[in-house]
Amino acid sequence: MRARVPLDVDLEDRLLYGLTPIRLAYMVLAVLGALAVWSSGWLVAPVRGLLAARVLLVGATLAWGRWRGRAADGWLTDCVLFVVSTRRLSWVSRAPTRETAEVEAS
Repeated sequence: MRARVPLDVDLEDRLLYGLTPIRLAYMVLAVLGALAVWSSGWLVAPVRGLLAARVLLVGATLAWGRWRGRAADGWLTDCVLFVVSTRRLSWVSRAPTRETAEVEAS
Protein backbone atom coordinates (compact mmCIF):
# COMPACT_ATOMS: atom_id res chain seq x y z
CA MET A 1 0.00 0.00 0.00
CA ARG A 2 1.38 3.44 -1.00
CA ALA A 3 1.04 6.45 1.23
CA ARG A 4 1.12 10.06 0.07
CA VAL A 5 2.99 12.61 2.14
CA PRO A 6 1.54 16.12 2.04
CA LEU A 7 4.03 18.58 0.55
CA ASP A 8 2.77 21.72 2.26
CA VAL A 9 3.36 20.74 5.87
CA ASP A 10 6.27 23.12 6.43
CA LEU A 11 4.62 26.19 4.83
CA GLU A 12 3.49 29.11 6.93
CA ASP A 13 -0.23 29.66 7.44
CA ARG A 14 -1.86 32.47 5.48
CA LEU A 15 -4.35 34.49 7.49
CA LEU A 16 -5.59 37.43 5.46
CA TYR A 17 -4.79 38.61 1.91
CA GLY A 18 -2.01 36.03 1.68
CA LEU A 19 -0.20 37.40 4.73
CA THR A 20 1.45 35.27 7.36
CA PRO A 21 0.93 36.24 11.02
CA ILE A 22 4.15 38.27 11.25
CA ARG A 23 3.49 40.09 7.97
CA LEU A 24 -0.07 40.83 9.08
CA ALA A 25 1.38 42.29 12.29
CA TYR A 26 3.65 44.56 10.18
CA MET A 27 0.62 45.86 8.32
CA VAL A 28 -1.48 46.33 11.46
CA LEU A 29 1.35 48.24 13.14
CA ALA A 30 1.80 50.38 10.03
CA VAL A 31 -1.90 51.24 9.97
CA LEU A 32 -1.81 52.13 13.67
CA GLY A 33 1.33 54.22 13.17
CA ALA A 34 -0.21 56.05 10.22
CA LEU A 35 -3.34 56.70 12.23
CA ALA A 36 -1.24 58.07 15.10
CA VAL A 37 0.67 60.37 12.72
CA TRP A 38 -2.55 61.57 11.10
CA SER A 39 -4.27 62.16 14.45
CA SER A 40 -1.43 64.21 15.88
CA GLY A 41 -1.94 67.93 15.67
CA TRP A 42 1.66 69.12 15.56
CA LEU A 43 1.86 69.55 11.77
CA VAL A 44 -0.38 70.89 9.05
CA ALA A 45 -2.69 68.41 7.33
CA PRO A 46 -0.78 67.97 4.03
CA VAL A 47 2.46 67.14 5.82
CA ARG A 48 0.68 64.76 8.18
CA GLY A 49 -0.95 63.10 5.18
CA LEU A 50 2.41 62.60 3.46
CA LEU A 51 3.98 61.18 6.60
CA ALA A 52 1.03 58.85 7.19
CA ALA A 53 1.19 57.67 3.57
CA ARG A 54 4.90 57.01 3.93
CA VAL A 55 4.33 54.96 7.09
CA LEU A 56 1.67 52.94 5.25
CA LEU A 57 4.01 52.43 2.30
CA VAL A 58 6.79 51.11 4.56
CA GLY A 59 4.34 48.78 6.26
CA ALA A 60 3.01 47.49 2.92
CA THR A 61 6.56 46.96 1.70
CA LEU A 62 7.44 44.96 4.79
CA ALA A 63 4.19 42.98 4.54
CA TRP A 64 4.01 42.19 0.83
CA GLY A 65 7.42 43.25 -0.51
CA ARG A 66 9.65 40.61 -2.05
CA TRP A 67 12.82 40.89 -4.09
CA ARG A 68 14.52 37.91 -5.72
CA GLY A 69 12.24 35.55 -3.84
CA ARG A 70 13.04 36.90 -0.38
CA ALA A 71 10.85 39.01 1.87
CA ALA A 72 11.71 42.66 2.47
CA ASP A 73 12.18 42.18 6.22
CA GLY A 74 14.75 39.46 5.52
CA TRP A 75 16.72 41.84 3.30
CA LEU A 76 16.49 44.57 5.93
CA THR A 77 17.69 42.23 8.68
CA ASP A 78 20.60 41.02 6.56
CA CYS A 79 21.64 44.59 5.69
CA VAL A 80 21.61 45.66 9.34
CA LEU A 81 23.58 42.57 10.40
CA PHE A 82 26.13 43.19 7.64
CA VAL A 83 26.67 46.81 8.67
CA VAL A 84 26.93 45.90 12.35
CA SER A 85 29.31 43.00 11.76
CA THR A 86 31.67 44.87 9.42
CA ARG A 87 32.00 48.03 11.49
CA ARG A 88 33.85 48.11 14.75
CA LEU A 89 33.74 50.82 17.35
CA SER A 90 36.64 51.18 19.71
CA TRP A 91 37.73 53.70 22.26
CA VAL A 92 40.98 55.40 21.44
CA SER A 93 42.85 56.93 24.31
CA ARG A 94 44.77 59.87 23.02
CA ALA A 95 47.97 61.07 24.53
CA PRO A 96 47.63 64.62 25.81
CA THR A 97 48.82 67.11 23.22
CA ARG A 98 50.49 70.37 23.94
CA GLU A 99 47.24 72.34 23.47
CA THR A 100 45.25 70.15 25.85
CA ALA A 101 48.01 70.26 28.44
CA GLU A 102 48.03 74.06 28.31
CA VAL A 103 44.24 74.22 28.64
CA GLU A 104 44.25 71.85 31.61
CA ALA A 105 47.08 73.73 33.31
CA SER A 106 45.31 77.08 33.16
